[in-house]
Amino acid sequence: HHFSISTEMSIRRFAFLLIHAASALARRTAPAASFVPSVAPSTFVSPSSSSRRVSKTSLSNSREQAEQYLYESYPKFYSILRQNPDALRRMRESRSGFAVLAPSDAALESLGSEPLRLLEAACDDPDARQVVSRMAAYHVASAPATAEIMGTYGVVTTSVGELPVEVAPDGTMYVNGRRIIRSYQFEDRLVESYQDREGNSLGSQSVEGGRRCIVHEVDGLVCPDELWHALYSHFESTGLGAM
Repeated sequence: HHFSISTEMSIRRFAFLLIHAASALARRTAPAASFVPSVAPSTFVSPSSSSRRVSKTSLSNSREQAEQYLYESYPKFYSILRQNPDALRRMRESRSGFAVLAPSDAALESLGSEPLRLLEAACDDPDARQVVSRMAAYHVASAPATAEIMGTYGVVTTSVGELPVEVAPDGTMYVNGRRIIRSYQFEDRLVESYQDREGNSLGSQSVEGGRRCIVHEVDGLVCPDELWHALYSHFESTGLGAM
């Protein structure tokens, strides 16, 4: 009987010690377990989230500026470009922009009187006008390609074909054998405005990403020679000779 009482007391003492130890452990770990951050990560709102509205406004139209520049600075070439309404339409509707290879009036006059008369006659001839239209299309790149981009890829892509690009050791660039003299770049000036959900202004800033239009002045027409041959053949076949 004495042994059983002693054993019972030992069990009770062990249970008491176990409960005490568990309580002490709970007191030490309770603060960390019960900590709740004041702002849960899932409710954090970043500046670019849907809590505000963003709108972009263009303060300038690079396409209009570039086309006006072509009209004023390269009138002879612009008259050729107008023979291809589709090329002009693609220029005007492009969302990213375009690049035009534009020979100056002096460069066109250097062709000589006979090729110029041929071009003028072709513009008044319904059949030959298609050839002039294709000539014009070769001068409009499908993307706003800078001289650096053209030099890197070694080609200019147009809606009617590709033109080879070569870079001389001195850095001079040639497109289908015609030298790029200088380049002019026009870019949309964009302003990004921010409003909260109630429509209150949060500010604005200038941003990139607008349309870019580039005019590369070249020292002659870059279209393939085969188009010139087609014009000569057309007028010879109609009995007009070589003009």
